[in-house]
Amino acid sequence: MNKKDIGNFFVIGYQGVNPTDEFLKFVEEWQIGGVIVFARNIDRPENMTKALKRIEEAAGRKIFTAIDQEGGLVMRLLQDCSLFQSAMGLAATGDVEMVEASHHAMAKEMLAMGLNWNLAPVLDINHPDNPGIGARSFGDCAEAVSKYGIAAIKGLQKAGVLACAKHFPGKGNARVDSHLTLPIIEKTAEHLNQHELLPFKRAIAEKVAAIMTAHVFFPAFESAPDLPATLSKSVLTGLLRNQLKFDGLLITDDLEMGAITEKYGIAEAAHLSFAAGADLLLICHQLEQERAAAEKLLSKINSSTEMQKRFSESLARIDRARKRLDSPYRMPDCQSLMLDHEKLVRETHEKSLRFLAWENEMTGLSSESEITIVYPQISALVQVEETHAGQGLHGLFKNSFKNAMAVEYCPKETQEEIIQKVERLSKKTDKLLFFTYNGHLFNHQIEAARKLSAGYKNAAAVALRNPYDLKFLPEFKTRIATFSFRTPAIQAVLKSLQGQLKPVSKPWPVDIDGW
Repeated sequence: MNKKDIGNFFVIGYQGVNPTDEFLKFVEEWQIGGVIVFARNIDRPENMTKALKRIEEAAGRKIFTAIDQEGGLVMRLLQDCSLFQSAMGLAATGDVEMVEASHHAMAKEMLAMGLNWNLAPVLDINHPDNPGIGARSFGDCAEAVSKYGIAAIKGLQKAGVLACAKHFPGKGNARVDSHLTLPIIEKTAEHLNQHELLPFKRAIAEKVAAIMTAHVFFPAFESAPDLPATLSKSVLTGLLRNQLKFDGLLITDDLEMGAITEKYGIAEAAHLSFAAGADLLLICHQLEQERAAAEKLLSKINSSTEMQKRFSESLARIDRARKRLDSPYRMPDCQSLMLDHEKLVRETHEKSLRFLAWENEMTGLSSESEITIVYPQISALVQVEETHAGQGLHGLFKNSFKNAMAVEYCPKETQEEIIQKVERLSKKTDKLLFFTYNGHLFNHQIEAARKLSAGYKNAAAVALRNPYDLKFLPEFKTRIATFSFRTPAIQAVLKSLQGQLKPVSKPWPVDIDGW
């Protein structure tokens, strides 16, 4: 085997809007099989298209052009593209056709930029204590995740984009973030088969193009201590290939994540994962790591008959998938697509809005109403590239309530720091609107909100991203879940407070018993 053979098995990332000459030389030298793009690579749609075309020309063959475009929290296309609702938000609509339509629209915008593979949907069944999934999941019920996940897969693949179910065999019950360290899920094989595996079984039956591995240790499936599923032959070949009969593409999660690197070198992990059954090795950031992994895999394949067999198996699957790719690199017309999808995006966010409780005094406000609005600095927790109208969220609030007293806080600030910011306001109102962001994990937000609510005649709490915050805010007579912090979600909340949208209390995508 030579370098151009081995390059098939890598999907790699690059830095900056324009790929460097060094990166393009590596792509050409190894005929790399695919590329993944992030927000850091995107400024204007036409530049994205040109960059992907240059990379494919360097590779000398049709390549996978992948992106994490889940909707909600995880979206890379943020400028000149639609801001789609999260998986959990879409599930809240209870509308399977709307889920499919949203993903079909998402796929059309991707194809317009030359992107042919969405590393979505998430088929993990969420647990409230999971720090990394939350609203990225369709919910906490295996049947619901299966139903809406299949709709998402259909929407993407009918439009011509490959879908990817993740993270196999399901990391919704993880209590630590695999970006940082290795989660362990100690559920029995019987439980995992009935719950975590169900959405993946349904996705396989629906002919999902690809599945992504989880950097999670499952003792029920793997006897070697602390061996992540990504590196486990028992999981990737024994379970996924042999038992579940999946013969599509199997791609790793990013091999630069902490759950892998805290114990393994990236090059070592790449070779171990390939030996375990992965077809494509995802390395998202560092060119030197991508090069080292390619060199090691080349050496291992050339020195092992068993690895040469793996080479042939994976290459056949890659060749089949490559024939499905649409990569015309036509000039994108994203503005017209955004206009086409504007109504759908607005309706998905408005229809997903959920009220746990409400009082009329907070759902019939006028633009003249005096209200104190306390909201989180989202970028303190995640990288936010979206440009909100006006001056950030503050501008959105002022557009709806010109007499609003708006206070921004950092989600990691203490209870006292948040309260002091509000108490420094020059003018006191009798209404409070408090936005939380993962307050169930950063509970000083919850404590600050509860204490502040005592000083207002009427108070509304809005949970951005995950809805679980609302469980801990019984003092608020109006409690709303958006399942997203993007502009269309905020606009839907503000419209509801002004009486333009009727409060809707069901269905919920998660169990709210006891809230």
